[in-house]
Amino acid sequence: MITEEIALNAIAHYAGTGEIQDVLVPYFRQTGRWVGDCRNWTKSTYRLASSIMHGAVLPEWRRTAVNLQGEPILLTSFHWKKRRDVEIRWFEVRGSIRIRSLEAVSAPNLRTVAGYIYSCTDDKVGLPNLVSVGGDLDFQGTPNLHVPKLTSVGGSLMAIECDLTCLETVGNRLWGYWRGSLNLPMLRSVGGSFEVEGAESLIAPALKWVCYDLNLSYITNVFSANKLVEVGGSLDARSARVIQAAALRDVGDSLHTEAAPDFYRPDFEDLVYWDMHPEAKFRWELREAVRRAMRSQQPLDI
Repeated sequence: MITEEIALNAIAHYAGTGEIQDVLVPYFRQTGRWVGDCRNWTKSTYRLASSIMHGAVLPEWRRTAVNLQGEPILLTSFHWKKRRDVEIRWFEVRGSIRIRSLEAVSAPNLRTVAGYIYSCTDDKVGLPNLVSVGGDLDFQGTPNLHVPKLTSVGGSLMAIECDLTCLETVGNRLWGYWRGSLNLPMLRSVGGSFEVEGAESLIAPALKWVCYDLNLSYITNVFSANKLVEVGGSLDARSARVIQAAALRDVGDSLHTEAAPDFYRPDFEDLVYWDMHPEAKFRWELREAVRRAMRSQQPLDI
């Protein structure tokens, strides 16, 4: 997707000439009418664009295409608000997907979406081959979201009770609610905050960076992320009794680990605020003393 400045320049070009430039095609819906980008543009840009483009109609031949494999591509956005199940037949959507109905959503072939995906449905959503989303993926009210191959989300990811075993990167916020254990075996980085609700454990063995806050649920007992190097904001794991973060070197703000008796880092005592377990330092010193004693032992002569 393009910047607001580029969009405004293209809109001004349309106002002066009546020509719809290619950069604006993703901001029309599948029926050829203008929709813009209410999620990412400022209100002033969105309103100005709507006032100029409301009468524009994109010809049908400019709305779809096929790739080299002969698979259909939707060059526009896909917007839906009818009261019946939704089926998206394209392999790629160059715009965004916005579904304002409560019925089931099926997109068995869909692999990539350049913009965002938003739905308010509380029914089943099947995106079995979706790999990447350029903007947000927002299914906060959908308890049955199926995205088993999802690898990257360029914006924020907000979902509940879904399998994210292939997820590697999130460009902005990652928020979700899960019961039981939340396993993210491939996740490497979160470009915004990482907020977990409900999960009893969070297992993220490949996670290295969270650029803002990392907040765990008040019922999360286990937090395991042994490759985690840096949390740019605060790290709130106050309910976790077990914290495995051997590589952690930097926390930008406050640290809350008061339930974890075996988590201690001498370097973290200089943090702005660290609420640690009252026995954590003593237990760490005891373990260090045992290690030193074991290293100093001489081999026995037999």
